Amino acid sequence: METNKHRILFVDDDLLVLKGIQRSVDELTSDWECDFASSGPRALEKLRSGHFDAVITDMLMPGMDGAQLLELISQEMPDVLRFILTGNVKDAQILRVVPLVHQMIPKPSDIEYIYSLVEKACRLRDLLSDPQLLKIITGIKTLPSVPVLYTLLTEELESQDPNPQRIGAIIAQDTAMTAKILQLVNSAFFGLAARISSPQRAVTILGLNTIRSLVLGIDVFSGYQGQHASISVDGLWLHSVMVSNLAYTIARGLKLSLAEQEEARVSGILHDIGKLLQIRIPNFFEKLSSTSPRRVTYQEEYKHFGISHAEMGGYLLGIWGLPKSIVEAVTFHHRPDYVVSKKVDLLTALHTANGLLSMWQVEKTPQFETYLDINYLQQYGLDKKLEEWSQYACRLVDEGSSTVQVS
Repeated sequence: METNKHRILFVDDDLLVLKGIQRSVDELTSDWECDFASSGPRALEKLRSGHFDAVITDMLMPGMDGAQLLELISQEMPDVLRFILTGNVKDAQILRVVPLVHQMIPKPSDIEYIYSLVEKACRLRDLLSDPQLLKIITGIKTLPSVPVLYTLLTEELESQDPNPQRIGAIIAQDTAMTAKILQLVNSAFFGLAARISSPQRAVTILGLNTIRSLVLGIDVFSGYQGQHASISVDGLWLHSVMVSNLAYTIARGLKLSLAEQEEARVSGILHDIGKLLQIRIPNFFEKLSSTSPRRVTYQEEYKHFGISHAEMGGYLLGIWGLPKSIVEAVTFHHRPDYVVSKKVDLLTALHTANGLLSMWQVEKTPQFETYLDINYLQQYGLDKKLEEWSQYACRLVDEGSSTVQVS
């Protein structure tokens, strides 16, 4: 079956560069229908007159630079994926685009590399069929952080002797902060050989000056303002911290690699990021209120919208360029059987941890079949370990907020 071509707009003030890109794309793939603009204003004309899936722009251009162009695109066409090509630019210029761009690409890069990054994001975009959801989620620039963590972070950064380890520990406990810091450190601009999954390591790589600029300068992190009747940000935070703790314990018990154990911890913090997105969707909870005055379940989300918070969150993390294993675990943490796998992995740990903790937060007695995919776990013989993991989950829930520590 023939699939629709993705429409990609390249923007660069150097006509020779654009001609070279056009030749390279023509030789590489027939999946893209490309257009080219030699300035920001010309790019806006093309975007306003026709639909594009993604725009890839140079950073340094006369008149309207890449950051200014992306700002206008994010306002007028929030459903368009935004990429920027960056060469030898100063840190301050890079930080200008952090809230605007989905991914940064180093300049120069060969077309195969650009294609792999952009096409992957476009295919994730194709999975989100609802135009309203696509526009809202693709247009997200920042997400709300837990107020107490945001306050702790700003106080530490403004102290006379800020501690990088403490800053990393604070960020690692917050869904929004973790997602954004990993988006930045995993951008191709930094050219790291391996994907970074640890917020603490990300802080070390980026440095305190960059973190301070992100938080205190351009407000890439922000405390959650106000309350929402259908969701508790503090409750979501506590649940995510407990899932992170249990997923790490399960991953270690399954003898996953040290890297996978760290990813299990991070995935636990990120797994419900889609619920933060739902706050931004007009009338989302009102449409569910008549049938679900209690806690919204992912089954009800599928019933009313054909998609759940899991896919929403996975899509955002995917277009932000986070490691594939984390994106997959977040996307399928309620439906692990949708992923073809022959072994236990990060998804196994996250699905089990989330199911057990959700169970004990709602029920008073174990009901494994309601909260876990038992058939999936049985194929690896893990149903025999549920009692042990369940007891640990129960203790975490009983301890409550005492399991959350910033050190």
